[in-house]
Amino acid sequence: MGELYIAGAGRGDPQSLRLLLKRELSGGEAVICHLVPPHVRSAVAEGGCRVLELEGAGMEGGSHEAPERAGKAVVEEVLKRARIEGRCAFLLPGRPWEGNSLYARLRLQAPEEGVSLRVLRGEDIWGALMEQLAFEREKKQEAAVFGSGIVLFDLYRLEELREPPRGDLLIANAAGAGHLRYAQKRLARYYTEDHEVSLLQFDRDGRPFLAGTASLEGMEELRPLHCWSFLPLPPSLRYTPGDLVYLMERLRAPGGCPWDREQDHVSLKPYLLEEAYEVLGAIDQGDDAELCEELGDLLLQVAFHSQVAAEKGAFSLWDVVTGITSKIYRRHPHVFQQEVAEDAREVSRKWQEIKRGEKKKKDRFTMSEALPSLMKAQKVQKRAAEVGFDWPDIRGALDKLREEIEELQGEIKREQKKEKLEEEVGDLLFALVNISRFLGVEAELALHKAVRKFRDRFSYIEEQVNQRGGDYSCFSLEELDGWWDEAKLREKKKRSP
Repeated sequence: MGELYIAGAGRGDPQSLRLLLKRELSGGEAVICHLVPPHVRSAVAEGGCRVLELEGAGMEGGSHEAPERAGKAVVEEVLKRARIEGRCAFLLPGRPWEGNSLYARLRLQAPEEGVSLRVLRGEDIWGALMEQLAFEREKKQEAAVFGSGIVLFDLYRLEELREPPRGDLLIANAAGAGHLRYAQKRLARYYTEDHEVSLLQFDRDGRPFLAGTASLEGMEELRPLHCWSFLPLPPSLRYTPGDLVYLMERLRAPGGCPWDREQDHVSLKPYLLEEAYEVLGAIDQGDDAELCEELGDLLLQVAFHSQVAAEKGAFSLWDVVTGITSKIYRRHPHVFQQEVAEDAREVSRKWQEIKRGEKKKKDRFTMSEALPSLMKAQKVQKRAAEVGFDWPDIRGALDKLREEIEELQGEIKREQKKEKLEEEVGDLLFALVNISRFLGVEAELALHKAVRKFRDRFSYIEEQVNQRGGDYSCFSLEELDGWWDEAKLREKKKRSP
């Protein structure tokens, strides 16, 4: 059994700190100091208390791993020291608040480990930090008003930052070089390399001051660091999904865009399909800039449909995001829970099991009728194979393909009606899709590429004909075939390193 004081050390000035220790502690107790500046450590000793330093792998902020792991280690060590000492204190800056990861963890874990907890609140420091930050903005003739708000984030919990804040970001506990490297990597998702990062600290008299500024790319140069270090970042210039929602609301509102206001789910279908295929085209081209733009166009369609739905109270983009995020969490228990999956095949099997449990469908083959036929055929075959209705290997599928070719040839000789020929052609295509499935080839994408290849080669033939007058009747099939072969040769040369 141990007794732990979580001591809010305010601004960290020695005078206030000595008064706190004298008022709350009898003297001689151990005070746990973690990444505190030298003048705080001296004040503890001068107040008649013993200084206990926490040391260990990652605790000093030297680790480049997620600070959350270091935070867990710090809390475990603090509780261990409390049990050994019987009675001790742990210093935290300012007035301990629930957003401080160490404070929150200690409050949760202490009762479970038989350590009684008492909180000494201390002086709040956020107001002083805001005033100093506003003062620094004024010196640079920037707006000192935080009109878009300020988001406070503990660096130990920075992994939970999932998008750039609308307003300023203020990061607490920027106390170690390794943690700073982690923060740099994490923040690079939401801010540009040249985005300004400042370092605010409290001096030995408890006054906040600007200790340095750097770009996000060079923020590792900010020194020295301790638990009274704070990193303010002005708002990111990047847009967020919320901006896209607002844009669609504005376009669809009275006084917005007449064309956008006229659309509904049905009228938007061709654009959704077109944008999806343009994304596939950008992937095939291997052009990252083009892919980025096309994904944006596809995302716009998702936002557009969500806004149409929101206007009639059906769902919003946030419901779409919540639904897919929840689904991914549920269907990956081997990642987000304690289950184990040995390989990708096991992952796929569990995914289908969970999916069937969620849907509770009686028909294994229920799927969207809007799917392209080749894709639908491949899905049907895959689902049948999952319950054992399949050839042992690809040889059976190849024999079936030959059988369907022979049947089609027979019907052609018998000059059957169109309906019968259509049926046999369908059987042949279905058999060919089965070959694709065995080979791990997406039939829809394979045909898409084949069509594009034919179009490119025929464009070369057309170019040659146009150079010679533009009349196809002037050229034999052998001449056209010759240009086709030239087009194939040009393709090979382009693919050659």
